[in-house]
This record gives sequence, structure tokens and C-alpha cells, in this order.
Amino acid sequence: MINHIINQKGQSLVEALIALGVATLVISAMVVAVVTSVNNADYSKYENQATHYAQQGIEILQQVSQSNWSLFSTTYVGANCLGDPKLTTGQFNLTQLAICDSPKTVNVGTNFVRETNVTLGVNGACGNDSYYGEVTVYWNDGKCKDTPYCHKVQLDTCFTNINPAQTL
Repeated sequence: MINHIINQKGQSLVEALIALGVATLVISAMVVAVVTSVNNADYSKYENQATHYAQQGIEILQQVSQSNWSLFSTTYVGANCLGDPKLTTGQFNLTQLAICDSPKTVNVGTNFVRETNVTLGVNGACGNDSYYGEVTVYWNDGKCKDTPYCHKVQLDTCFTNINPAQTL
């Protein structure tokens, strides 16, 4: 019996080291899962905000095109007047938006840039008398290494004069 006890002296230490190693692996796996989950949640949050800014841009362009086709077709083609993130449908003045001296790409919110592009029908995507509008929002979530903005959301639509009598 004494021989049996002597042979088991180091066994408790080995068991403790194995248990510590297993616990370390389990905790490491949990930390990786939590960090990945937080990163995915942050990305989704940024993507939702970028989509909101892009939808906001499309809505403003739609409202302007439906309210004043002449203003839209002469001022908004190739210009960007949608830089202010406070601009939402119903909170802007068409006369103020008619001044389009800003560059095509402007900051909207922290870490976001919105770019608009309105052109006369693109490759048959819109009718001959329609305009193709594209709003792209880029953002940086701190993981962009080579470029200032490495993520984007892009929405597009066609704009048609719904009140042709206006332009006569």
C-alpha cells in the first residue's frame, strides 16, 4: 500500500496542469467568440447607419425630382447637395438645396462619406428621358488599412418626370 501512495505523488500535479490547460483553452475560445460577436454587431450597426444615409439621399433626390423637375435635371445631375446628415425628407428647403457647390463626396456623420451620382439613363437601366441616380455611402470601422473607407452601401433608382406639364 505504501508503494501505491508513493507512485501517485506527482499525479495530482499532472491532473492540475491538465485541468488548467483545458480551462485556458475553454476561456480562450469563449473570448474569441465574444470578440467576434462584438465585431459583427459593430459592423451591422455601421452598415445599418450607412444604409440609412443612402436611403436618406435617395429620398431627398426623389422628393426634389417630384417637386421641381427642372431644378433636379439642371442642378443635381453630376452634383452633390446632400452632405448634411440633418437633411431628411421634410426638413429641407428646395432653394437651399439648389446651391450645389460642394464636391461629389461629402462627410455625413462620423466615419461616413456619402456620394451621389445622377446621370441621364445608364445603359438602358432607365428610359431615355429618365435619370439614373446612385447614392453610395462609405465608412471606416477602424479596420481599413490601405484605404480611408473600406466598406460601402450603394442604392440606386431611376428618376422620371412624373409631372411632364411642369417643364412646358
